[in-house]
Amino acid sequence: MNEEEKRIGLTINPRVLLHNFLTAARHLLWLFLLLSIGTGAVVYVRENRSYSPLYSSSAVFSVRACFVSTTDITSSSAYLDKNAALTLSRTFPYVINSENTQMLLCAELGTSRLPGTVTAYSTADAGLFTMTATSRNAQSAYDLLLATIKIYPQAASSILGDTQIDIINLPLEPSTTPIVQNTALSSAVKYAAVVLALGLLCIFLISLTRKTIHSAEDLRKLVNLKCFGYIPQIKLKKHTNKTNLSITITNPRVGSSFNESIRTLRVKILKALKAKNARVLMVTSTIPNEGKTTVATNLALSLASEGKRVILIDGDLRKQSLKTGIGISQPSDGLVEMLSGTSKNFRLINVPDSTLMLLSGDMTTEQPQPLLDTPRMKQVLDLLREKLDYIIIDTPPAGILSDAATIAKYCDATLYVVRQDLANSAQILNAIESLFSVGTDIIGCVLNQTQAGTTRYGYGTKYGSYGYNNYGYKGYGYKYASYGKRSSHYKEAEELSREIESTAQDE
Repeated sequence: MNEEEKRIGLTINPRVLLHNFLTAARHLLWLFLLLSIGTGAVVYVRENRSYSPLYSSSAVFSVRACFVSTTDITSSSAYLDKNAALTLSRTFPYVINSENTQMLLCAELGTSRLPGTVTAYSTADAGLFTMTATSRNAQSAYDLLLATIKIYPQAASSILGDTQIDIINLPLEPSTTPIVQNTALSSAVKYAAVVLALGLLCIFLISLTRKTIHSAEDLRKLVNLKCFGYIPQIKLKKHTNKTNLSITITNPRVGSSFNESIRTLRVKILKALKAKNARVLMVTSTIPNEGKTTVATNLALSLASEGKRVILIDGDLRKQSLKTGIGISQPSDGLVEMLSGTSKNFRLINVPDSTLMLLSGDMTTEQPQPLLDTPRMKQVLDLLREKLDYIIIDTPPAGILSDAATIAKYCDATLYVVRQDLANSAQILNAIESLFSVGTDIIGCVLNQTQAGTTRYGYGTKYGSYGYNNYGYKGYGYKYASYGKRSSHYKEAEELSREIESTAQDE
């Protein structure tokens, strides 16, 4: 095993393995359930169609053979002969299938062909004989038995000579219970259970081979980067059309564990940025849906709540989503309009209930490289460096697009977002190595959307059982909204908007 394989081959503990199994089952179990039900249905229909009930009627009788004494030709004796019964059972198939016997039986039953089959066997060590007639109709089986008993002595006389049959046990009426039961349902259940068991086995094997990130230790082993913390998974239920579903620290519906994790992240990020004298921070991830936009937005809001002059820039020119995440619907110009020279009356957006400024637009482009890789982009960011404390840029995923690597050359540092149990370890490793190859300074990672019990310390619920006010952060994110700073903030945003527009036009 080479070094890279060792790095990717993360250790899976039983708790993580169970989590992987449940996750895979949540996505794949329905498929195997449908396959199991479908298999059972096919087996049931096939066997139920082919099923035909069989009925039988049996009679037990004795065989008496007559002989003439060799000393007195006028005397004769009849006796119960077990050898005769044995001989009768052995020769029965030949007798009953003979043309003569078939004609006699058909004549007796008044049919052109026999409605079933007749078998016979002798009881060991006794001169008893059992004859069984089988047919798909109970009455036909009973009638066939009676007809066979009636004509068989005549048909067998050529083999056993003069024989007599004494009935010991004869059914009085046709049987109502088939001798072969319909097993379609049991067979369907059996096959369905086998398919479902195989499906669960496949899910288990998938969970064994799933190499994703679950903890800071996994990140350290994979990329040797510092993990700034865990951000728990948040799900907001929609009650009305006007419900605020934005996952931000300014939303009172978001729980305390999320707000506390953002505060912790802010403290650690500030310490790391000050150590490097960095102001421009890029936030990226490996693949979509890892929550990098949510992390970038809340980090910017948290910095702004501490009195920092912060701007959040939507660096994903292919998909502008920052405004949607914050809940802003007003039209605006972003990097696409500004860098392409199509901006009209450019203005930065003032985020409600915060001193944060937002640079995000409505126009997108499928070819952002010609716009990003220009002196105009650098000049705008240099202007923002002079005017503001921190610039946070939300970029596209670094694992699938090169846009992040292009933007990284304008940034002082990069925060890498990894969603728990999503991106494959190999994907994360390749994306980070591609950023390192262009000189990107990745100061650390953050593990996003963690679930309870899957990280080393169970961070997903560490703060969930405590009241938000216990930490003294009531109104978190509104701290500076109530100090009369909004008016000066709006004025600063207007002045900065004009300077940015003027810089873009001059370039």
